[in-house]
Amino acid sequence: MRFSVDEINNSTDLLPNITLGYNVFDTCYLYNNIQPALNFISQDYVIDPTISFMQYTPNVISVIGPDSNDAAETTANIFNRLLLPQINIFATSRKMSELSLPSCFQTIPSSRVQQQAIRDILSYFNWTWIAVLGSLDEYGFDGVQQFLELTLDTYICIAYKGFIPIKVVGKEAAWEIAIRDIVSNITLTNVNVVIVFSIDVILLEFFDKVVELNVPSKIWLATETWSLSRDIYDLPNIKNLGLVFGIALQYVQIPGFDEYLMNVYYQNRSTWGKSRADKSCNQNCDDCFNTSLRNFMDASDRRVSFSIYSAVYAVAHALHKVLGCNKTYCNRKEVYPWQMTEALGQVNFSLLNNEISFDVYGDSPTGYDIIVWDWLGGTSFETVGTYTNSGNLSIKLDKIKWNTENNVIPSSICSSDCLPGQEKQQKGQFKCCFICVSCEAGSYLHKNGTCVSCRADQWSAESSTFCYNKTRRFLSWNDVLTITLFVATMVGLFLTVVVIVTFIVHLSSPVVKAAGGRMCFLLLISLTVAYISVLAYLGEPNIMKCTMRHPIYSIALTICFSYISIRSFQIVCIFKMASKLPATYDYWVKQNGQYVCLAILSGVQVLISCLWIFINPPTATTKELNSDEVLVDCSQFSSIYNVLQYSYNALLSLICFIFAYMGKELPKNYSEAKCITFAMLIYFVVCISFFTAQLIDVGEYLIPINAGLALTSLMGIKVGYFFPKCYIIFCKPQFNTTKHFQSTIQSYTRRGSGSLK
Repeated sequence: MRFSVDEINNSTDLLPNITLGYNVFDTCYLYNNIQPALNFISQDYVIDPTISFMQYTPNVISVIGPDSNDAAETTANIFNRLLLPQINIFATSRKMSELSLPSCFQTIPSSRVQQQAIRDILSYFNWTWIAVLGSLDEYGFDGVQQFLELTLDTYICIAYKGFIPIKVVGKEAAWEIAIRDIVSNITLTNVNVVIVFSIDVILLEFFDKVVELNVPSKIWLATETWSLSRDIYDLPNIKNLGLVFGIALQYVQIPGFDEYLMNVYYQNRSTWGKSRADKSCNQNCDDCFNTSLRNFMDASDRRVSFSIYSAVYAVAHALHKVLGCNKTYCNRKEVYPWQMTEALGQVNFSLLNNEISFDVYGDSPTGYDIIVWDWLGGTSFETVGTYTNSGNLSIKLDKIKWNTENNVIPSSICSSDCLPGQEKQQKGQFKCCFICVSCEAGSYLHKNGTCVSCRADQWSAESSTFCYNKTRRFLSWNDVLTITLFVATMVGLFLTVVVIVTFIVHLSSPVVKAAGGRMCFLLLISLTVAYISVLAYLGEPNIMKCTMRHPIYSIALTICFSYISIRSFQIVCIFKMASKLPATYDYWVKQNGQYVCLAILSGVQVLISCLWIFINPPTATTKELNSDEVLVDCSQFSSIYNVLQYSYNALLSLICFIFAYMGKELPKNYSEAKCITFAMLIYFVVCISFFTAQLIDVGEYLIPINAGLALTSLMGIKVGYFFPKCYIIFCKPQFNTTKHFQSTIQSYTRRGSGSLK
């Protein structure tokens, strides 16, 4: 502090024509902080409570220190009454970062940053099974409590929490029992990492006893209060503790400070000797006078120097603002504590490449160094990383000697990590203690650590970390069955075209006229559409293909059955009912009864199909074949519309069969009973086969079976209804004459007359 005050006074940049002074008190750790605080807020050693604090000028305008938490919290509450700023340069406490203490500032990181640094170090090394110790004072209690709150929602488990008592004269036995209990609990929990929130004075005797008890080697995580303690480092056999991993204030080299210390050391040795001879020294003079130059200038003890240095400069910048200073002059006026508090909250300057400012809580944006105690090297406290105020952790692993085989980082966990594809299931009260359970087949380990079922179109083996897409089975174009069905469909389509051409060429022939004349082309076109619909079975199904397979195909088949039914009915009427009911037959002919009936019969199926398409259209669905394969099909077997369509076509086929049977005695050229019966029997077999294939498990052969059955139905109609007629046209032309048809009608008439006699 003297160095920084002298530096400011010798410069005209900040406070021209103003000289800073200071009072220094030794608070002796805990027991002497009230007296200095009262001295600071007094006026000539008198405090007048009747004076307005707005116009009150105490002995000092700012306070730097004290260095212990308990003392700093006590004085902060006193100074806050006058809004006298207190800048903490070593003590860290959550209470001093509260809005209820607006006059309290810190040039070191807040306790919040230290807690976060400890948490992030544990996470960095995956140390999740730890013990936490705190000294039996406010710093220890507050530190342990803050850490417990910070790690509440993390995977860091506190296996043991204990408090180190202060050794009191006359109660050494109780103290020793308490230390033995702490050591025993740490050993029983089998933790490898111990965090200690304590001041160095209490830990000095604690570690001396721990070394005596021969505790197994651990990793001790030190807070900034003792991480650079030379007294603890110099304890006999302290290296048997293991590795000390600590957090320390960032070291900033202050130019000219080393030379200043050396001058102080050499210039004042004679003064120290005189004080010793005069017995005017009120401290432990032997230790003071025998201090070596090395210890006096040890950099580890001077990490706090920059905190003091920056605190003095912060006061100077605040005073610069309050006094309205420029480069050459400052206004000499009365300065009140509340003005300094307000100005300190607004300072923002750079000092030795470090930003100095305070947030609303009085905290400054400074960070920490991560240090390791080096038992063998030339440097007692090796800096191996940094932690910034914003939470960025950087560690140089190559600089750490872990004292393990191959320098492997020691672990401190309750349960070993699970293998890929295994879920952690908590065991007991600690979340980091668990058992590993493999994810079942059909599930995988999600990134949140739990087993999640795969989608319906995916599969996985046991202990999987992801799911595979199931192989989609359908009639692909490179499949032999697909090629076979395509060829068969094209053959059927070609034969249908041949029949159409044949009927066009022989449109005026008796055979074509007997088959229905121009009306039979409606049947042939329906067959063509049905064949095209069969092609929808090939390739991967989609909405359009599924619509072609079911509704469109059913409509085409309905037209075929409706036509055959009406044609059979019409022939029966001509030969059996026309003479008995001439008026009815005449009405049927004049009103185009056959077209009306065809439209009605087909319209019912069209209505069902439209309802199906618009309400719940047939879509591609999947059916599981095995664990890694699905059948992609238009699975509409259970649809009410599908059942209605099949039932309706079955009814029409039955009507066809009935009318064909009624006309079995008609002239051979007109009787189609055998042909229609053959076609309808094939359709009945197809229906039975279709429902059987749906009910039994035929696997991936379901689609080719359905396509084959559809082709069989169409072939049955063509072979049963059209091939006999084509046979007559091409092979028996003598029967395709008007004379022959008239003779068969006359023969049927004579046979009917004979039966009447």
